[in-house]
Amino acid sequence: MTRQSLEVYLHGRHIGVLSGSSLRLEFQYDSDIVAEYGASSILLSLSLPVTRRKITGTSVFNYFDGLLPEGHVRSHLASANGLATPDALGLLRILGADCAGAVQVIPAGMSPADSSEAVPMTDTEVINTVEALPTWDLPENFAITASLGGVQSKVLLSRRDDVWVWPGRGAVSTHIIKPDPHDSPVPHLLTGEDWALKVAAAAGLPAAESRLETFGARQAIIVTRYDRTRDGGRLHQEDFTQALALASTAKYEGTTSAPSRLTTLVDTAAPHTRDENEFRRDLIRAVTFNLVIGNGDAHSKNYSLLIRDGEILLAPLYDVAPTQLLYPRSVNAGHALGGQARLDQLTLEHIMREGVAWGLDADDARSAAVGVLEAVAEAAWASPADDTIGFLRELVPARAGDLLSGESARRILG
Repeated sequence: MTRQSLEVYLHGRHIGVLSGSSLRLEFQYDSDIVAEYGASSILLSLSLPVTRRKITGTSVFNYFDGLLPEGHVRSHLASANGLATPDALGLLRILGADCAGAVQVIPAGMSPADSSEAVPMTDTEVINTVEALPTWDLPENFAITASLGGVQSKVLLSRRDDVWVWPGRGAVSTHIIKPDPHDSPVPHLLTGEDWALKVAAAAGLPAAESRLETFGARQAIIVTRYDRTRDGGRLHQEDFTQALALASTAKYEGTTSAPSRLTTLVDTAAPHTRDENEFRRDLIRAVTFNLVIGNGDAHSKNYSLLIRDGEILLAPLYDVAPTQLLYPRSVNAGHALGGQARLDQLTLEHIMREGVAWGLDADDARSAAVGVLEAVAEAAWASPADDTIGFLRELVPARAGDLLSGESARRILG
């Protein structure tokens, strides 16, 4: 099988070379990067610390493959470009110019950032693009060169001077537009996600900004990318699967045995944080929020880390939706917490146990969780909601009360 190679940039600087064939990838950091940052430094990923040697194995594949979409979105993109769906290197050659975080993966000889390829779009072009998803019916000069993980159909655009702009190769996308998924069993999913993000922000939790808008015949949620700066720069990040060298297909934790996946994540990330216990509290707050709103999609690709000059921080909440409260079968918490992974069985005690496993004092873990429950109860009641999900304004505070009293959280009112 023919070997290929791609150049890897971070914040516009060349940091190494990705090479290999199909499912077998290798990554080599540049020698000047090793000299400047030192061996074992965290620059690109927790799972790929800086080293002089060439890195091989699943950690390389899982990190770079994790930059790509999943499911039918990936299949569509592969088919449109004449590639096999598993061909991560081939897909990155096409899509790697704008990825999650500050990493860019591009063919040799190409500029890592060429904003001149950003093309202003007409209202009709934007509507047609959103309405056509999950397929793409695009004008000839609108080649897809950006990538973002996940299974939901989405389009990545930039917003400049109140105009939507198509991000050509190397240009920075600033917003994610996700239309209502035709095949989702969860009713009012986008409305619920937008409301949940607003509740999180009102409760004082870092969360991505969002709004709802209608494009032609389809409603969509527009999410401002938290890994982009206000002036269009890139912030580096990776999701938990990438940080733990896990495949995207393993995003749901498959066991409740100790140590939990989040314990492993904390043990790996905390030494690189400014305040280890505050990082643990931030994660407690995030998992508590996802529990109280009934998020059955809080898996390892829906939590991320920001990486800033080797310092690790928990990324803002994103892709949060009250799926369990909209669809009864959505009961998987995504991660095991204190030995339990079912939303309908989890209690405050499980969260406390999980925090203790991470190294927090029990009272500290409880205080962080209780603070979120109290703040979310108040924020949910005060946050306006569409009539289709208006019951959540009462149900979520009731769930917070259940958890505060030591019970599992109810799914319906009454």
